[in-house]
Order: sequence, then C-alpha cells, then structure tokens
Amino acid sequence: MAIGILFGAILWLATSGYGWAQSEPALTVQSESAVLMDGITGQILFQKNSEKRFSPASLVKMMTLYLAFDAIKRGSATLDQEAVVSEKTWKMGGAQMFLEVGDRVKLAELIKGVAVVSANDGALAIAESLTGSEEVFVREMNDKARLLGLKHTRFANSHGLHAEGQETSAMDMATLGFRYITEYPDALKFHMLPEYAYGGIRQPNRNPLLDRGMGVDGLRTGYLERSGYHFLFSATKDTQRLVGAVMGANTAKIRDSDALKLLRYGHKNFSTVTVVQEGHLVGKVRVQRGNPPELGLSAAETLAVTIGKGIEESIRVRKEIPSSVNPPVTKGAVLGKLVVEAEGLPTKQIDLIASGDAQAKSYVRYYLIALGALAGVIAYRFWRRRRLRQGRFPRRWS
Repeated sequence: MAIGILFGAILWLATSGYGWAQSEPALTVQSESAVLMDGITGQILFQKNSEKRFSPASLVKMMTLYLAFDAIKRGSATLDQEAVVSEKTWKMGGAQMFLEVGDRVKLAELIKGVAVVSANDGALAIAESLTGSEEVFVREMNDKARLLGLKHTRFANSHGLHAEGQETSAMDMATLGFRYITEYPDALKFHMLPEYAYGGIRQPNRNPLLDRGMGVDGLRTGYLERSGYHFLFSATKDTQRLVGAVMGANTAKIRDSDALKLLRYGHKNFSTVTVVQEGHLVGKVRVQRGNPPELGLSAAETLAVTIGKGIEESIRVRKEIPSSVNPPVTKGAVLGKLVVEAEGLPTKQIDLIASGDAQAKSYVRYYLIALGALAGVIAYRFWRRRRLRQGRFPRRWS
C-alpha cells in the first residue's frame, strides 16, 4: 500500500530556540525552567533553561514508580504482593497515606498512594519491598537514570524530601515522563484516580489540572522551599499527547498557569501525524530466482512526526527499495528504508523489513521432469522399433 504524501513538516528545535517561527507572539513562562515535548515522537516543542538543575522534590517519585512497573514487567514483583511497613517508613514526614508499622499492604495500594497523594511513606515502602533497603533501591534509580540518558539527574532517596546532592532538570524530568508513559501507558489509570483512601483517611488527587478540560492524565507535582514549585505533566487530545515539565515556579498558581500555557501552545501550534504503523506493508521487492519470486516489505516500527500546523505540503516521504535481492532472505531482514525529509530539516527514517522468507528456487524438480520425459522418449522409441521389427519379420520369429 502506497504511503503517499505526508502533510506537514518535521519539527526539530535548535537547543536554544523555540521551534518554528509562529505568527503567534513568543510563548513566555514565569517558571525558571520549562520543557514541552511531543509525547509520541519525543520531539521538543518548547524549552526554557531546560538543563538548569533543581532539587526535584516529589518528582523523584516518578522514578520510584518506574522501577515498580519495571519489576512487575520482568516478573520479580506483582501488584498483589504485600509489603510489610517498617518503622522507618512509618516515621516518614510530609505527604503520607498514613501507613502503620506492621501493616501488610499490596504493591497496587502503594502505587496508588504514591501516584494520587504523593505519599512519601508509600514511596519508601515500595523501595524496601522491591530491594530490601532504600540504599539498594537508590542505586537502581541512578542506574536507570543513566540508562535513560538523564544527564543532570542524581537520586539520593525514593521520595523526594531534601537530600544533599539530589538534583535534576526539566529536560530530564520530561524525558523520564515520556519514557514512563511510552513503556507503561496503563500506569496512567493510577494517576487519574480522583482520590485515594487508606485506613479510613480519604485524600484528593494532588494533580491540580485533572478535570480542567485539557486532557491532563498525570503525572506529579513537587515543592521544596529551596527549589520552588515543580510540575511534571502529561495530557492527551485527539491523536496528540504532550508531556511537559515546569520547575522553579515561585508559587503553585504560577506553576499551574505555566503548565496550562504550555499545553495550549502545544495543542494550538502542533499536531502529531503517524506516517506508517509498525508492521504495515509499504512495498515489494523482487527476489531473483527466488521462491517466492517477490516479498512484501513492512515497517519495522511506527514512524510518526510532529508537524507545525499551517505548514502542510512541505515534506516528502521516500521509499529506498532495491530493484531486486538475492535469496536466501530471512523474515525480518532489513531490505530498505522509508525516509521522511524536507529541505533544511533533519531526515527521519525507519527500516523496511522482509515480511517472509524466500529461498533460492530449486531446479531439481525440473531436472527430474526432464529426465522422466527423456526416459519416456527412449522407452517409446524402443517400443516402436520392436513393433516395427515384429511387423517386418513376422515368420522368422514364428
């Protein structure tokens, strides 16, 4: 199936810019640092002081939740497994779900407590349950941060209360949120709960933008006097998902206002277009002397781009497929490329892979047929000669 022409142009920003020139006034935010990212493609739509370092406060808990879902994915933990609340957990200050020493609490409940009410005791209980101690868990948090390429992030605890040397940036937090949602989209059902109750104590969700008509479905706020008000947020509208972070706001009101500004800016000025879905057939290639004689080529992954609204028809989609290939070919072998390009913009491409196997055509069958035919001709000639002899010398053999 032909891909055709993709309407739009890829948005890639210079590190200090705000993206494509817009007819709208430049976006301004009051928070010290901010990042807006397309939540599907990962492209940066806006940034301000994106690498400035802050004490992350409760945004730390996003990594705690990330590791919890990692453990569930690899089978070393389940949502139904129980954690026994320690005295250290019980003594936690700040936001809590009010765990008691000796309580046996399912991991699912701890995740809810952290996702909904930013429970410090719940975060520590997760850490101790999964690794036996917070110290071991923090090492895993930092290992994961390095794996995700979070260049400005260092964790010192699982909950976000002040700790010397614990720091992050808006760019790192937006990246963390993007990866979290990409790998564990079902986790958002916990973040969207309007309230959570434990031990008879009911608390509302601490996300101030839920049910504000902007499609917000996560993720985490944070505050420390030394670093200000932070917000790592995500929202979805139609086919578009946005992830953003604001850090260092002077007040919660400024933090929330800046987050809404970023969401409106993203929704108004950009859209996400899927060029091709993973596994979709985009072309064919001839297999020389192959069986079968041609193979379908499918997209190795989904290719999506973020485009600026109002700049349609400036991008090209090109298929790089050889005229033919030689057998044998194994299903999944890379045989071509699908390229999205536009003048002055970075090229984006994905592999096109064989949709099946192809072997060299076997000629044994044809050899056998030919030998059979030759044998038939010889037998026929022998039979005919014998009949002729019988007709010519009938009495000699009587």
